[in-house]
Amino acid sequence: MKIQIIIFVLSLVSLTGMGQKVNQLKMDDWVEGEILFGQINLEGLQGSLCSEWFKPEFEAYKIDANLLSELRKKKLSGLKMKLILGTWCHDSHQQVPRLIKLFEAIKFPLSNLEMFAMDTYKKAPGIDIKALDVKLVPTLIIYKGSRELGRIIESPKVSLEADLLEILK
Repeated sequence: MKIQIIIFVLSLVSLTGMGQKVNQLKMDDWVEGEILFGQINLEGLQGSLCSEWFKPEFEAYKIDANLLSELRKKKLSGLKMKLILGTWCHDSHQQVPRLIKLFEAIKFPLSNLEMFAMDTYKKAPGIDIKALDVKLVPTLIIYKGSRELGRIIESPKVSLEADLLEILK
């Protein structure tokens, strides 16, 4: 019985240690400052490192009401999304807060959104950027099950709402 308890405790400790850290900071030589690196969440984006650009862009973005109505009619269950961004990147500064605002407006569960911040060398722990063929940030990849439905890369072609609606058709 003691052996089983010891094995159980050791298993828990090892599993806890294997977990990916969220919202890691890293010094980046190219930007000469700290960036978010690896898996991140909304708290990381709203934190002090990103607050200078995240909150103003989030608040200023006006969602197209007609397209929002159409998006709300779409079946979102079963959708998963990956968002790869750079907290050092101007396009990420602009598009990521807008995406988050749109996701909140259409009630997309943020638990189905995985976010990863890469460094200026296009690397991030916890995700294979090369295998996903991500070259520009931000890149939003939309999945239904394991099948990729589409991507929004760097900036939308028309608007975030229109591009997302087109992918979900």
